[in-house]
Amino acid sequence: MAGVFEQVEAVLAEAHAAHADLLASVAPALRASLPVDATGVTQAIEILAAAVGISAEIRAARDRLNRANPAVLHGRVYGRTPLAPDTVVAAFAEGARARATLLERVADAIGGSGLRDDVRGLLADHPLPDGDDPERIDALRAAYAAQERAVLLCAGRLDASG
Repeated sequence: MAGVFEQVEAVLAEAHAAHADLLASVAPALRASLPVDATGVTQAIEILAAAVGISAEIRAARDRLNRANPAVLHGRVYGRTPLAPDTVVAAFAEGARARATLLERVADAIGGSGLRDDVRGLLADHPLPDGDDPERIDALRAAYAAQERAVLLCAGRLDASG
């Protein structure tokens, strides 16, 4: 049976491939609205949470944190009207903020405050964009990559702890 690290690695690879396939099959205007994909990190958090017995807590926290996502709020107010580029970035950034909270909780459950602080530091090294930063898409991609490294760090620690 594969360890948690291998499971997380596989989920991340599958999500990367699915995102690449999606981008190849959509119009350029829609492609611009999908600069990153959190599917792999989200699934990895679920795997890690299940492994340490906090799945219900993480699911409830995720649902609560995602209620204020700019894309969700936009949809409630404007329906299916296309999102402006700034709203797209804000939505992805807010999703990443929610996942950061979940990652810290999972890290704490796996390795205590030391691992939580390691994850927090890794994410802090790649801050999310805000405002009209011309490099906001690059910053968003770097922040998402840091979250992938964080779930792999947690999975490695979990496997090492037996």
